[in-house]
Amino acid sequence: MTAVTDLLAELGAPGAGSLAAAAREMIGPYSDALTPKPLPWDDDAHAAVTVPGDARLPLLLVTLLDDLGTGELVLRPGPVTFAPWSQAGSALPIVVAPGSSTELTSDGRTAAQIRDAVRVDLVEGLAGRLMAVLLAEKARLRRTGREVAAMRALDRARDSALDRLGADLHCPRFGDELVWDPERRSPTTQPLPGGEDDDSYRARLRLLRGLWLATPGWAEELINGGRMADVGFAGRVDVDESPNQLLLAMRLVGTGRAALLDAVRRVHLIWPAGSDAGDAAHAARMLPAPVAERVARLRGRLNDWNLRPSQPLAPALAEALATLLDRCEQLGSRPWPALSTGQFDDGGSRFELGLGALLAPVNAKALDKAVRAARDLGLPGVVPVPRQQDPIGAWLLSACGLRTAEPTADGVFVSTLPMGPLVVDLAPGPDGPLPVTAAAHLVSASDAAHDTPIVAVMAAMTALGQTAVADEAALLAAMQPASAAPDLAQALQQQGVPAVADVDGFRQQLAAVSDRLYVAYDLGAAGAGPLAELLPAAAHAGASSVVGLITAAGTAAVLIGVTGLPLAGSNLAGRQTVLYRWQARGLAGDAFRIEPRRGATTTIFAPGQGVGVLSCVAHLRGDGNDPYEWSPVPADSALLTLRQYEHLMNLVELATPIGVRANTWRLRQQHVDADGSGAAIPLTAAAARTYRHYRATR
Repeated sequence: MTAVTDLLAELGAPGAGSLAAAAREMIGPYSDALTPKPLPWDDDAHAAVTVPGDARLPLLLVTLLDDLGTGELVLRPGPVTFAPWSQAGSALPIVVAPGSSTELTSDGRTAAQIRDAVRVDLVEGLAGRLMAVLLAEKARLRRTGREVAAMRALDRARDSALDRLGADLHCPRFGDELVWDPERRSPTTQPLPGGEDDDSYRARLRLLRGLWLATPGWAEELINGGRMADVGFAGRVDVDESPNQLLLAMRLVGTGRAALLDAVRRVHLIWPAGSDAGDAAHAARMLPAPVAERVARLRGRLNDWNLRPSQPLAPALAEALATLLDRCEQLGSRPWPALSTGQFDDGGSRFELGLGALLAPVNAKALDKAVRAARDLGLPGVVPVPRQQDPIGAWLLSACGLRTAEPTADGVFVSTLPMGPLVVDLAPGPDGPLPVTAAAHLVSASDAAHDTPIVAVMAAMTALGQTAVADEAALLAAMQPASAAPDLAQALQQQGVPAVADVDGFRQQLAAVSDRLYVAYDLGAAGAGPLAELLPAAAHAGASSVVGLITAAGTAAVLIGVTGLPLAGSNLAGRQTVLYRWQARGLAGDAFRIEPRRGATTTIFAPGQGVGVLSCVAHLRGDGNDPYEWSPVPADSALLTLRQYEHLMNLVELATPIGVRANTWRLRQQHVDADGSGAAIPLTAAAARTYRHYRATR
């Protein structure tokens, strides 16, 4: 049989063992008479004890050996019920007769588990019974105190205790639930019988508890730290902080421009070796010996590139091209035979200041050889990409510090600045009379009539069998108002595409939009049907807006743009795909005045003093984020229910610090299974913010 020790020694602390503790304080025979006497278990197979036959007025005290949590312990006969949060030492009585045997049983517990959970003590006589009754309330008070303390913890609180925690956080229980309205195609609410249950309420309160400080990786931990599991989402939500491209282009404007460029060439640029003008320019520079040696090496490397003697380069660009040549020699292959173009005064925004250069067209065999060699050598920082995926070898160019690598009709344009395909043209020219018009373009090597973003959209449409309208001007001149084909206009509206009603007003507004930024498609006899497939593909390729037209033949046509189109705004992507900002800086005195400062074109209409710099920053939106922005995107194309979507949106609100914006466009367009069909339903702009906020307005 199992050995039995003193109760208080077994508990380690008096706890709720009130009778045993009180007996210790007694004197004389009272202490021995009132002390509970342990009864040994009859055997190891049962949880049974036998009362001695000579016991006087016996009473069994079933004593709890370990603290209980949220569960209860029910034993028979009796039944003897230890309520949740009972403390070790709590004792409940069973009245028995002398010489009787009592076996304790419990649903879900074996005899061994019962013997580990409780012990049985014998109390005799009226005094023992009286003390057991008098001290029974102590165990109840301790249990209640433990329960009150537990209710202050979110994981254990329930009922009104949860409501009090919610009141502290200004987060009441919901009296309704979020459902999908198929007619309005928007989330809505309906009454929730009985109100919100504890588990759902606790999951919401968990988001609002504690002090959150924005640190690197904080949003990642907050979203993927198990809080989405509270609403049944076991997947992962990626925290995307990758930036969109910011492109830069500059032009010099004003009197004295030629003299300034001459000074830049003489003082700052690196000339190829063997140039008379370059030798004279470098000889006049007072440089420390180590710097002079480095410059001499750069001049030699530019000469190895066969760069024209009269076309120097900016020092950073010369350094990057020297590094590129070193890498090519290390790989045993030079994919670009030569440098075709360096700085020249009429080189525009790409070549005027020596900040860009043109590499000769790629030699395909040499590039393939370089890919194989880089893969074999495993050079640090060099990740080779097959020519089929990277036909210009941008992987090697970027590894050498060239942040721009753009294919052109006659080679590859490179720069250490993020210039990309951005080009700024001036009409009539940088030295011409005012006003001078500056136009920014994102030039494409494959389509001279359209900018790079819309070329990508056209490629996506071509893959779906759509061909752009060849004569857009004729289409727009002959278009009809929406009233000419009301059924077709309604079909366009059902696809979220506004149809033009005021033809003259639309044409007038469209004239202010560059035709390089949009393209037209005639849907012909197919009507608006193909748009269900075409529009998501266009948006994914970078389109930001779409407008519906009724052609002269009575068919439907659409204009798809990468900027805000009249009547549509940015109804495909929520924001324009490409934005332009202009700045003017005077190099000596006041700068010239420009207007406007946003848009693809600006006008220089008031002269400054001397030479000024006109700069254009193009913000090209792709799958990345704007500055001070991040995106939550469920991984592996996972879908969210409305409840999970609502939970994630509240998480996003908490994870986004002041001054930072969360872009949930992809989440709302591609990852919400609003009606339980197993497919994503893109939420419209009106439905995008239709979810319940956990924290009520104070």
